[in-house]
Amino acid sequence: MRTSWVEAALIIGGAVIGWYATHRWRVSGAPPPRGPSSDYLEGLNYLVNEQPDRAVEAFLRAVAVDQDTVETQFALGALFRRRGEVDRAIRVHQNLIARVTLEPAFREQASYALAQDYLKAGLYDRAEKLLLELSAGGTYRIAALKDLSSIYELERDWEKAIAIHRNLARIGRPEQPTAIAHYHCELAEAARASGDHALARSHLRTARTEQKRFARGALLRADVAIDMNEPELAVRLLRRVPLQSPQLAGEVLPRLVRALRACGREADLGPILAELAGDGRDVADAIAHAAILAGELGEPALLALARGYVGREPAVAETVQALLPGGVPDDAALARLCAALRRQALRAARFRCADCGFSAATFFWQCPGCKSWDTLKPLTPSDLAGRPPAAQGR
Repeated sequence: MRTSWVEAALIIGGAVIGWYATHRWRVSGAPPPRGPSSDYLEGLNYLVNEQPDRAVEAFLRAVAVDQDTVETQFALGALFRRRGEVDRAIRVHQNLIARVTLEPAFREQASYALAQDYLKAGLYDRAEKLLLELSAGGTYRIAALKDLSSIYELERDWEKAIAIHRNLARIGRPEQPTAIAHYHCELAEAARASGDHALARSHLRTARTEQKRFARGALLRADVAIDMNEPELAVRLLRRVPLQSPQLAGEVLPRLVRALRACGREADLGPILAELAGDGRDVADAIAHAAILAGELGEPALLALARGYVGREPAVAETVQALLPGGVPDDAALARLCAALRRQALRAARFRCADCGFSAATFFWQCPGCKSWDTLKPLTPSDLAGRPPAAQGR
């Protein structure tokens, strides 16, 4: 039977242990060794007989007798974790920590490695305890704070996440500067869901102080305004968002329609959209794309934006020019084309993370794949077809 890469790694590790045990005296002046330990020989025997699990246990016993073999144990622990054998990794690192004579630097390294084992196993309470100790100072302080932040995000403990992120901000630039603002938005959404609009607004004010021109905060402030029968305020808030973040047009459009209906200003939808579209083609195309996906083309202004969009979007424009004389669809043909685009989009992922490439059918503020904030972007028909987008311009 061909030796697997894991068994090969164990053979190499065992050979290193044997070499070290028999040659250390040459450079250290220590008395010559009596030869490889019985545990080491037993481990080699297990490997020869294709019993890697027992070989691992024997090698661990062999290295456990010597302070200087600690790096080998760290390597074995990391190997077990990568293989998914977290229980063994935990045992290796717990044994290291249990050594009374272990150097402080190695003890800190073993504690962090054990915390990683617990995270891998989903034992977040145990990982949290170790990481809190490591976050007080030392080599792994920043790494521990980042891991704690991830734990609190998973557990949706936003208050603790805020405290940890503030600690990160004090000792170095956070990797995700908008995180605290998002944490307050999460708290605002929870308060809104429970009917506490005053608390929701308090969290949103804090989010605004943390991050200026924060699109999510504006959208949530508009939601609260609609809840509290203040649709005019919601309209003012929503008009700003597409200019700051065109990719969020899909989040703005349904809210804007709802707010205008609430204050009896449905007729103003067209002029508002035309004003927004006049700020640039990227904004106009984002609104048109959102309207197509939402099936909101009853408004003449939206239909006009959709006509310009399908004429410019490469993946759609080629089809239109091939099927229609002159490549200019009338209103009925345009409606059918937009309906077909909507059906196609709803059958596939419509958002993709700009950092890790994770694809989703629904929008998330935080990527479920890499846990980054504000990285999911809507996919255009050209994205779905794998074509490069047309050059953007004003």
